[in-house]
Amino acid sequence: MTIGNLSSKIRQMPSAHTVVMVALQPIPIKNRNIPQKRLDEQRQTNRKVLNEVLRWVLQPLTYKQNPNAESGYYNVLCADGNVRRCKPVLAAWLADCPEYSDLHHLERHVCLWCECPKNELGDYVPSDKQHPRRDHNLYRTLSDASTKAADAELSSRHVHRGFNVFRHIPCIVSNLPKPDLLHTMQIGMLDHLQKWIFHFMKTHEWLDKYNAIWLSVPAYHDLTPKNKSYEEVSQWNGKEMKEMSRYLLGVVTQSL
Repeated sequence: MTIGNLSSKIRQMPSAHTVVMVALQPIPIKNRNIPQKRLDEQRQTNRKVLNEVLRWVLQPLTYKQNPNAESGYYNVLCADGNVRRCKPVLAAWLADCPEYSDLHHLERHVCLWCECPKNELGDYVPSDKQHPRRDHNLYRTLSDASTKAADAELSSRHVHRGFNVFRHIPCIVSNLPKPDLLHTMQIGMLDHLQKWIFHFMKTHEWLDKYNAIWLSVPAYHDLTPKNKSYEEVSQWNGKEMKEMSRYLLGVVTQSL
């Protein structure tokens, strides 16, 4: 937890203690080689445990604890024992995309901002045909209804049924995701771009030239020398992705 209006100079000083650990999230063990039914049940239990922890941590921000939370400022008991007029706001949550799905009670591999169908992810959508934004107040109402029709509606929107603390906090939940560049750009979009370039070069029979130029990139400062061509690399790690992003444009330009 941190205070939002601190200057970056103060925030980045470890001695200032501007960031305070409030709680540790439970991290379940990875389940492998178990039946799918049992795996789904365990994942549902994991989501419930995570939401109970978040409910305890974020309870002062919820409608139930503070009915006037949505209207603006209200009295808050501070650590020094004084009561002050404050407006606590949940502004961001840095995490990976799979963790966002668990936090927001959504299925995996869906858009966190809008209700775009899974088969249309990545497609261009004109401005006049944008998909509706995710309405977590609606999800809360449908989940509380506990009817077959409500459950079917949640399922059609790729939303899990059950309690979710973010649906009880006065904030725009779809604006909370603030993904880090590593997982969104270098491991997400860059990986997609790599595969597209590879198939493009292969289709136009430029792959041999592309691999030769790839291997010719020299070691420079913290760039390591290449001992494998692009198609010989079976798995990329984060460091390799970061390095590759610095010379990919030059390799593609020379190949063309």
